[in-house]
Amino acid sequence: MYKADRHELNAGWKLPGAYGLDRLVLLPKDPHWLFAYWEVTAELENKFRMKYGANWDSAQLVLRIHDLETGGYKEVALDCRSVNNYLQVDEPDRAYFVEMGRILPNGSFISMLTSNIVRTPRNSISAVIDPSWKMFAFWRRQPHSFVYGNSSFEFQADLTAAELFTPETKEEK
Repeated sequence: MYKADRHELNAGWKLPGAYGLDRLVLLPKDPHWLFAYWEVTAELENKFRMKYGANWDSAQLVLRIHDLETGGYKEVALDCRSVNNYLQVDEPDRAYFVEMGRILPNGSFISMLTSNIVRTPRNSISAVIDPSWKMFAFWRRQPHSFVYGNSSFEFQADLTAAELFTPETKEEK
């Protein structure tokens, strides 16, 4: 069967610059950063422009980052030509969502789009230890135990705990 290479498969096809959907998507990047991307259609912009008139074009475009656990928010100013942004958040392991809107000259915030809710990962090791997962034998050994002879685990697999040389067994001999 003939298998086409990637150049043949993509020949003549390009991804569109926009999809014609009003949307704001939020993704967690790491414990302290989020990534947001959006598309605002001309129809939505014109709807708000008709409603708010000349104030709309002079208003500052912002992303408002909401922390669902504290109820607080912070705002990040945007360039009206941007379509994505990395957003720094203060606390890990928190739920966030973002609103895109404009701050009118009178100081009121007008929301245009709202994102999904995400939770950033924690920045530490989990305190939950699952008892159904077994520890490997070499993790359970005493910290001062030492095995003489071959050093690879393949050769030591046949050894039992009684054959291990530990400081306690040395004193008994």
